[in-house]
Amino acid sequence: MVSFWVYDVAFLILFSLGVFWFLRNRREELSREGIIFMWRTRFGINAIKWFAKKFARILRKMKWVVIGIGGILMVGMIWMLGQTVAIYLLHPEITKIIKAPPIAPLIPYFPKLFGMESFFPPFYFTYFIVALAIVAIVHEFSHGIFMRLFRIKIKSTGLVFLGPILGAFVEEKKSTFHKKKKSEQMTVLGAGVFANILMALLFYGLYVGFFFSSFTASGYEFNSYGIAVIPLENITGFSNNTQGLVKVTTTNGNYYLDEVLAVQQTQNNGEYLIAYSEAPAVLAGMRGAIIQADDVKITGQDSLREFMESKDPGDEARFVTEDSEGINEYDIVLGEHPEIAGRAYLGVGHNVMEPRGLIQKFLTKFMGFKESSSYYKPTWDGDFVYFVYHLLWWIMVINLLVALFNMMPLGMLDGGRFFYLAVLGIFGSEKVAKGAYKVATYLILLMFALMMFFWFVRIM
Repeated sequence: MVSFWVYDVAFLILFSLGVFWFLRNRREELSREGIIFMWRTRFGINAIKWFAKKFARILRKMKWVVIGIGGILMVGMIWMLGQTVAIYLLHPEITKIIKAPPIAPLIPYFPKLFGMESFFPPFYFTYFIVALAIVAIVHEFSHGIFMRLFRIKIKSTGLVFLGPILGAFVEEKKSTFHKKKKSEQMTVLGAGVFANILMALLFYGLYVGFFFSSFTASGYEFNSYGIAVIPLENITGFSNNTQGLVKVTTTNGNYYLDEVLAVQQTQNNGEYLIAYSEAPAVLAGMRGAIIQADDVKITGQDSLREFMESKDPGDEARFVTEDSEGINEYDIVLGEHPEIAGRAYLGVGHNVMEPRGLIQKFLTKFMGFKESSSYYKPTWDGDFVYFVYHLLWWIMVINLLVALFNMMPLGMLDGGRFFYLAVLGIFGSEKVAKGAYKVATYLILLMFALMMFFWFVRIM
């Protein structure tokens, strides 16, 4: 994928020059607000008028759906923000795993800049600009069509420029907007995030469809060796082995552990150590996804199981694995299964954590179309397949993130006035609504400040 970084940086330079040329040649049509340039055009208004007129009946029926989705997103975002604050407060070790600040900017190359490449796919400038264009256009266009639907005067539409970063806007006449019913105002405010959710679902479908059409199962991805639980009283010593593991000598055999497994647990009022059993895969230092065993192509867990069932303890087999560094080959003498006499044993496994909490369960369902233990490879041009695959992923995720972020009850976001109008509609008191709005704003800002403070203190 190195070549794509080169192409992407070249595209960044050319795109920035193109934006500079555009701004220079249209400088008389631009207005400036601080460091932001705004270019207004009638084209967007004409498109909004046509769409709102063409689908007016359907759009009116969607009013309460839009408001409902907006409310759900707001509650969900506040809940996730609270969960994140709790994690930073109660589990300070998170800063050792995720070194990026809790409020990390979504800028090109941020996984590489913040050391988060194991958590996110590459984020090229190409991804950023394509996703941003889709997110901004559908978000603002959706605001505009509901403004038009409710006869709210649209002053202008156009593009926003912050250097090479582009955005879109629909500028309404505030006086006509604030005179509309609360439900109509909330529909307009929630329309942008509603459109982003629809786009996220659309690109999720494209993402899944592209995966099934462009990838095939090509190996077994193991993430652990065979696990054993050792009573501490049975341990007689520790030493290092050639594979970088710690050898644990006990009264009934040898075991191995690394930092992840070197933890004690209390079980039946006794202390135990979780370690790897002395299996052939451990002794050989096997790593990567198993793609072949002797002359048998391994496509997943079932094909590896079938191969192992055809072997006996003591048989020698050649295993071929693949990882980020390339192809590896291992000639291994199979052992005997520790629990099933007479069955050949390699000693690899794939552990799947039981999802806990709403977010983990959602992510498990979200990626459930893939078998977690299978190793997938592209069926055609590998680098380009991954480029498109990750592009679809980022467009989907950024639409979802923008929808969630925009519904936070903060003044500069859609969620700020949406929250104010919701409280006003429930209690009928402008004083209560303004008070709740101020409390929500300060509370959220405090939560962000707390996360940043604890993150900063713990990385120092």
